[in-house]
Amino acid sequence: MFVTLSMIFCLASDPTQCRTINPMIPDSEPLTMSSCPIAGQIESAKWINDHPKYELQRIQCTVGKRFKQQGA
Repeated sequence: MFVTLSMIFCLASDPTQCRTINPMIPDSEPLTMSSCPIAGQIESAKWINDHPKYELQRIQCTVGKRFKQQGA
């Protein structure tokens, strides 16, 4: 079963400006519905470190196809 991790970040100065990020998780560490929220916390901390003007709005884990890659 594939699980897709999605994170939504919005600009702190303008919460209407949001981005959805789908980080690449290595195949050697497959996500499950129970591990996905933890991975989301780890990945969102990394993303915010590189994009300090954004705030995390939501972590979403869904069953389904994983994305190949999405730039951040």
